[in-house]
Amino acid sequence: MALDYSTLKRVVDKNGPVSRILILEIKGSTPRGSGTEMYVWANGTQGTIGGGTLEFEAIKSAQEILKTRKTKLKSYPLGPELGQCCGGHVKLLTEYYDEKAVTNLKDQSLNIRSLSGATEAPKKVKKLINKYKNEQISFDHKLSDEWLIEKVITARSPIWIWGAGHVGSAILSLLAPMPNLEIYWLDTDNSRFPDLEFSNVYKIIYDSPEQFIKRAHPNAEHLILTYSHKIDLEICDKILNHDFKWVGLIGSKTKFNRFKKKLLSFGHTEKTIDQIQCPIGYKNYGKHPQQIALSVAVNWLERNHELEKGLIFDKKIA
Repeated sequence: MALDYSTLKRVVDKNGPVSRILILEIKGSTPRGSGTEMYVWANGTQGTIGGGTLEFEAIKSAQEILKTRKTKLKSYPLGPELGQCCGGHVKLLTEYYDEKAVTNLKDQSLNIRSLSGATEAPKKVKKLINKYKNEQISFDHKLSDEWLIEKVITARSPIWIWGAGHVGSAILSLLAPMPNLEIYWLDTDNSRFPDLEFSNVYKIIYDSPEQFIKRAHPNAEHLILTYSHKIDLEICDKILNHDFKWVGLIGSKTKFNRFKKKLLSFGHTEKTIDQIQCPIGYKNYGKHPQQIALSVAVNWLERNHELEKGLIFDKKIA
């Protein structure tokens, strides 16, 4: 994973200076992969590098770095040193970020820094940077000659979740912690929102869906999960008049067929209407809100991360 500028900025804006822990390299079996990050500040944390003794020691070290402001690179053999049963090897980088450091990253596509204190990048590092900028190679982060070159992500993928009921809340709780997402959570009544707070989630109260759909980015994904078929239909109608990446509608094939007749009468083409996925998720996961949420999250991963279908379970679309 690359450096998520939006998350870093929000964490610093809300909590003040932070230590960012990055899993730089792994060998063997480890709880999380290379590129995983978490943030530590004076009285809290965000994210996880896998828990256990490794995370405990990393947080303790990160708290010290909040005071010293010095970069720390340390390797952890999980089995012999920390007693974790996975037994692999993890190299962690922990760095200090404050408001000034975040501002300096605002317009950068790469965050390039020496881990040894050197001021002049060696030729090998400069070649890597040039190749990346000329689109000859691609990476999220690269460690070379004690220099770290890390991609900075300033744009996030938008998801609009229409409905704050049981299914909408369950889906949100799974998707919101995913990296590089920006979620707009919408409902007609503020009292319907449960007590779920994420830094990348914006709660919106609406009277008419149209007033907000027109603000949606053209590459947005929409999940329509409201308490009302009437509202669901209105949202479908307005979204089909707007650019979008994907639309999912909760319900059955019968519901979709009824909606299709209505949407055809509104002037939409059959080809456009058939871009709506209904039902959402996978039928054999079950109908409990958490089961629906899990199947929707798996479907989202397959669409956005090119996972092989059937990788997690042998399943068929409902």
